[in-house]
Amino acid sequence: MAYRYWIYGLCLETAYRFRTPLTVAPATATCNLRFLCVPGDLGGSDGDTAVPPSADALYLSQERNWCGEHVLEIYATADGRLMRFPGVADFLVSPGRIVCRLHDAELGFMVDLCLLGHVMSYYLEMTGVSALHAGAVVHDGRAVLFAADRQGGKSTLVTSLVAAGFPLLADDIAALELSAEKVLCRHAFPQLKLTPQQALRFVGSAEGFGLVHPDFPKLSVPADRVGSIATQALQVARIYLLERRAPDDADVAIRMEVLGPGEALIQLVRHSFLAEALGEHGTVGARGGELETAVRVRFQRLAAIARSMVVKRLCYPSGYHHLPEVHRAVLADLGEAQGVERQAS
Repeated sequence: MAYRYWIYGLCLETAYRFRTPLTVAPATATCNLRFLCVPGDLGGSDGDTAVPPSADALYLSQERNWCGEHVLEIYATADGRLMRFPGVADFLVSPGRIVCRLHDAELGFMVDLCLLGHVMSYYLEMTGVSALHAGAVVHDGRAVLFAADRQGGKSTLVTSLVAAGFPLLADDIAALELSAEKVLCRHAFPQLKLTPQQALRFVGSAEGFGLVHPDFPKLSVPADRVGSIATQALQVARIYLLERRAPDDADVAIRMEVLGPGEALIQLVRHSFLAEALGEHGTVGARGGELETAVRVRFQRLAAIARSMVVKRLCYPSGYHHLPEVHRAVLADLGEAQGVERQAS
């Protein structure tokens, strides 16, 4: 049986049953990406993902697993880009098609994590769409993005905004495209990754939700349990870079700082979902000229986004009780932006 889903602006067709909540696409939608998942060992039939001897190593992550292997390896092959998660799964990425070979059926939960995260981000980047490590909500018909480092408060702030009536556009990866000199953010998928404490606060219960990963506490919570969902690509109104301060920090006041285009570009590169992997593509591998061109085009795309957008640093104090005040500050800032646009039109 074939299933069709909307994900990052693409209609994905697959026989694979995802554990993650996804937006169903109508049967009449034109499929532009197919996903095949084949359990079992490497080697053999259609979609073979064994590394050929002639493959160029494009990226080997510094982070290693418990066996001492690179957590992520990327190779250039004649059939496409091979993304290997040693001991877990391999993904062969080519235009319109992604093939996965799962090493161990007991690791099936990793298919969702790898595909919907690193693999789809890589696919987007290779097709001219920038993938930022950011959440996105909708205000007045436009997308508002929030980017942060790990433990930076992004999930808490985004979820609190969804609970306050702002439809969710993306939870963890914001897919940005340039269209007619506008920056659009595509719909990702209707999931919020919450800790039990966050689920208890925003949903009322932490019961009945599966773990995103068995070794980590975050739960996979359908976004409609918290608020509404937006499924169309929307023009981006703002990108906020979050700096959550500890309650005992001397400077805990909510403040915003506009970043110049140069600093905004640096931060967009830094907050790219695959910043490290994509940053090395111009220097590793025999196909250096081709890869340097891809990196240059990606850099130019991010520079164009930085020039087209207002990017602000948003500093605010930690704590649930401060969130309403943060909401008001964001709304006031967006209201000022709309006022300027009306005066200019």
